[in-house]
Amino acid sequence: MTSQPPLVPPNLATRESAQPSAANTECVTEVDTEYLYHGGFRFALLRLKNEGNRPITLGPQSLSNFEAALRAIDPTNVDAVALTSSGSVFCAGADLKKMTESRVLEEAKDVARKGLTALGRLEELRIPTFAFINGAALGGGLELALHAQYRTASSTARAIGFPEVRLGLVPGWGGIPRTVRLLGPVVAARLVVTDSLAGKNLSVQAAAAMGLIDAVFPPNGFLTASLDYAAGILSASDSPSTAAGISQKPELSEEPWSPNLAEIRKKLDSRFHGAAPAPYRALELIAAAAAFPESSEPAAEIHAFGELLLSDEARASIYAFQLVQSLSKEPAGRPETGPRPVDSVGVIGAGLMASQLALVFAFHLRVPIRITDLSQERLDAAQKWIQGQVEKLLNRGRLNSTDAATICALVSGSTDKSILSDCDVVIEAVFEELDVKRGVLAEVEPLIRPDALLLTNTSSLSVEAMGNALKHPERLVGFHFFNPVAVLPLVEIIRAPSTDETTLATAFELAKRLRKTAVLVENTAGFVVNRILTRLFSEVLDLLDHGADPECVNYALDPLGLPMTPLQLLQFIGPAVQLHICEMMHQTYPERFLLSSSLKALVAARLPGYLTEEGTISPEAAAMLPASQTTDPEAVRSRILIGLAEEVSAMLGEGVVAGPEQVDLCMILGANYPFHTGGLTPLLDREVGTAFHPGLRTGLSAVPQLIGTQA
Repeated sequence: MTSQPPLVPPNLATRESAQPSAANTECVTEVDTEYLYHGGFRFALLRLKNEGNRPITLGPQSLSNFEAALRAIDPTNVDAVALTSSGSVFCAGADLKKMTESRVLEEAKDVARKGLTALGRLEELRIPTFAFINGAALGGGLELALHAQYRTASSTARAIGFPEVRLGLVPGWGGIPRTVRLLGPVVAARLVVTDSLAGKNLSVQAAAAMGLIDAVFPPNGFLTASLDYAAGILSASDSPSTAAGISQKPELSEEPWSPNLAEIRKKLDSRFHGAAPAPYRALELIAAAAAFPESSEPAAEIHAFGELLLSDEARASIYAFQLVQSLSKEPAGRPETGPRPVDSVGVIGAGLMASQLALVFAFHLRVPIRITDLSQERLDAAQKWIQGQVEKLLNRGRLNSTDAATICALVSGSTDKSILSDCDVVIEAVFEELDVKRGVLAEVEPLIRPDALLLTNTSSLSVEAMGNALKHPERLVGFHFFNPVAVLPLVEIIRAPSTDETTLATAFELAKRLRKTAVLVENTAGFVVNRILTRLFSEVLDLLDHGADPECVNYALDPLGLPMTPLQLLQFIGPAVQLHICEMMHQTYPERFLLSSSLKALVAARLPGYLTEEGTISPEAAAMLPASQTTDPEAVRSRILIGLAEEVSAMLGEGVVAGPEQVDLCMILGANYPFHTGGLTPLLDREVGTAFHPGLRTGLSAVPQLIGTQA
């Protein structure tokens, strides 16, 4: 039942902002009622609308408007009621900027009560009701549609789903019991829990195939076709299974749903370890709805929603969602200067990272991509890898055969670096060594056009130092992708002192065209994500090197629900790569970034990490560590979090990014931190607070109070 949330750190919102912000006003949805005669039947057509291009949302006043429109209908004078909207969105859900004004449980529960009451007026009419879904129906918008007896949808409607659980909530306006009755508990769990946590929504076609939508029609003439369908239902001349464009509702099987829900809960435990309460509460409500399908008592649903709305996890999740929505569209620090055009790209290097970059550029830009490397064999391998990835996309339906052939044809390679001479942008992706990168850039500069941009994909090195050997360092900028490039949406744009505004503007525009979210970072060691993760590794490995129990240290952060344990993450990155970053960070900040003797030994022994394939400490790694001692996991967790709080405080003090919200955005999009952590700073604020590092609170308080910002 959720939509646009406020951009404000959760604990600061609940503990320091007792009064709602003046900007936290409702985006009021109006309801127009049109009476029309179609197919021999009288319809009351309710059309939801907002001023301008704002999406349809439902806050207190909007719900009152909707309820008043229903009360004004005399059911004896019409044969049916139909709902639709006047915009490109059917309904984006509840208005969270009003919901999050709740400060006590009864206020929070009242949000659910009011929605259930308003939407429930549809059933009180005791006549057939229809929802004509002309656009996205999310959260409370989907719940609104589910209160109607029949649902049609435009084939171009973008998304249908329940985002609540990802936002730390549960559907609170009847979505769970209605979905369980319609589709069964297992499918309901998929939609409400699994898909929500993955950030997935249903396509209209998928929704129709499972029986959530009764009929799908083209956008041209959608309203007329929907009214024709409704008239057919009313006349009983056609049934949902035979009318044109209508999907047959599936018969719900007698599958043992309880074990399926138990398996989902088991997966939640392995992922979140209980840290995110919303999916667990949703499963409880789904099980209750399945056990008592005829019950209409919403008390448990109301109570669960109210408690979750006031939880730290929900506030953090809402903040994280809004952060991604707002800063992805309007990144801080983007210059007003116009960007240069980019109609061709050169890639220096033919390793895996360079190959990924070439594919992403070709896929999104559809411009010629020139790859150069010292080895023809590596170039051939890169092109073969790219062709293989394109074939996978073709087989999955992500590309048609024409586009697949086009992308492959756009990528060419040569050991002769002169192929870069006509490129608008050249990005290097060679070995992460300063002298190597500096030498490559200096060698290439005379070969490219005077107005061509130079990008470096460095993950931690000084962009300024790389430009020392350039005649025109003003056209050099850091452009740090995250692995896997096609999946992780973050690009850290690193500005060196000499980087000019046009170069910076072009980098931002390029990130946008690549469908990446750009965060501007000043030229400091490790930038944001790698600096924070390396500080985490520094604390973890120092504990191991001083005899802390490895299993205890590795799992000490589990109660936070992070995506990987520290040693799993190190294994994913690779010990040699991480050692290189650790050494570089130690050179810059020796007092905070420690060098690990066991990590050095691990790299020297060419081991893949500290863990076995089963996730336990390997005998070889254990032999490199001192005898372990009894270790308190809470003390371990406290030490790591205090270290991270210290590092974030230092970064904010140095002005590495515009503010803490950029730190959080980087951790969400670059390190895959879950929404319930709010990125990082809300988690640190909650777990560490100001007792150890007063400067952290000072940094956090810099987050603007943008309640009411529309995504």
